[in-house]
Amino acid sequence: MEKKLIIFMHIPKTGGTTLNDIFKKSYAENEIYDHVPLEAMRNHFSQLKEEDKKVIKAISGHHFYGIHDLFSKPYTYFTMMRNPIERIISLYYFLKTYPGYYQENMRNMSFKDYLDWDPQAKNGQTQQICGMHSQISLEKAKENLKTFEVVGITEMFNESLLLLKDKLGWNDIAYKRKNVTKSRPLLQEVPTEIIKKIKENNQLDIELYELAKSDLIKQLSDLKEFPN
Repeated sequence: MEKKLIIFMHIPKTGGTTLNDIFKKSYAENEIYDHVPLEAMRNHFSQLKEEDKKVIKAISGHHFYGIHDLFSKPYTYFTMMRNPIERIISLYYFLKTYPGYYQENMRNMSFKDYLDWDPQAKNGQTQQICGMHSQISLEKAKENLKTFEVVGITEMFNESLLLLKDKLGWNDIAYKRKNVTKSRPLLQEVPTEIIKKIKENNQLDIELYELAKSDLIKQLSDLKEFPN
């Protein structure tokens, strides 16, 4: 039976850079597309010989659901979700100093204005799981999540790693935290009106996050009950 293509859907500001470093340890450089832009990946893969196409075992990146359509082989996804309020706070302060497009546009942008400006700040996790060209809905996201081996939770990072290790057969899960937003304030330091607006803009993300967290807790409980 052909092995499944393992796809890491990296949702921004969920601990994904740290997780990706762990993920990459299991593959040789020619076996994984690591954060390669969609068109570049499509062009490269289409030019490979058939035997070389079979070498590709994994994909990671800020891709939307549906990236598997480029590859004619069985697949499974995994991702990490984060409390939407914490994620949006981290995203704003991270992007404000991110070189290029975001830094140029956000240099003098208030947090309140950012929440209206950036699509990522409006149910961005649910949209990525639904797919680039799919209408965003909780039902569509839940349907797509059926093809995910694991949906980890940032606030339960170590527990999520243990489940990934079990499900995907990872050997080395040692890590150092990377890409941490150091300049952001604590949740209790963010104005109440901003928190309220984040919640209003991310109702789907909040519901999907709670569902994913509940499912992760159940999977972890089953893992302890039925050890390998």
